[in-house]
Amino acid sequence: MANRCTFSFVVMLAFALGCATMSVSPASASSCKRKLPCGPSKFTFYLHNTVYNPAVDNRNYFNSIYSLPPNISFPNPFSFGVRNTFEDPLTEGPSNTSKSLGKAQGFYVLNSFTEYTLFHIFTANITEGKHKGIINIFGQVREVDPVRYLTVVGGTGDFLGARGLASSTLVEIDHTPPAKWTLSFDLDLYY
Repeated sequence: MANRCTFSFVVMLAFALGCATMSVSPASASSCKRKLPCGPSKFTFYLHNTVYNPAVDNRNYFNSIYSLPPNISFPNPFSFGVRNTFEDPLTEGPSNTSKSLGKAQGFYVLNSFTEYTLFHIFTANITEGKHKGIINIFGQVREVDPVRYLTVVGGTGDFLGARGLASSTLVEIDHTPPAKWTLSFDLDLYY
C-alpha cells in the first residue's frame, strides 16, 4: 500500500510539474532565449547648437532656447535652475555642412550654486547613415572639464539595448550673439 501511495504521489507531482511548465507560453519561453542584435561598439556624432537671442532676433535660425530664470531675490551667479531645451542637428563631421545624421532632442538644467554644472537628458535620433535608431544619453557635466562624460542608458533600432559611455568635447564655440557651439560625442557602446 505504501508503494502504491508513493507511486501515486510521484505521478501526481510529475503531472503537476508538467502542467506548470506547460502553462508557460512558447512565445514567452523563446523570448527569454532571444539575443538582442549587436549594434556598433563605437559611434561618433557632432552636435551643433545655436541659442535663441531676442537681442539679435534670430527666431528663424535657432535650435535651443533658455527658460526664464527662477523667481528668486538673491544673487544667482551660476544661473541655478535655468533650463535649456534643444533640438540640435547631428552630423558625421565637425562642420555644419557635414553629412546629416539626425537630431538631438532634450534639455539640460543648470544645477549647482557653486559652479557651472549641467544635468543633461536627451535622445540622439539617428535617421541617416549606416546605423539608424535612437540613443538615450543622460548625466551631469561640469562646463570646465575638457572631456565631459555622460551615460548611454538605452537605445532603439540598431542601438537596441545599448549601454555605455558618451565622451563629449567642445569642438568650437562662438559667444557672439547668438551664441553657437559644436560638441563631439564619442560613444563606447555595449549590448
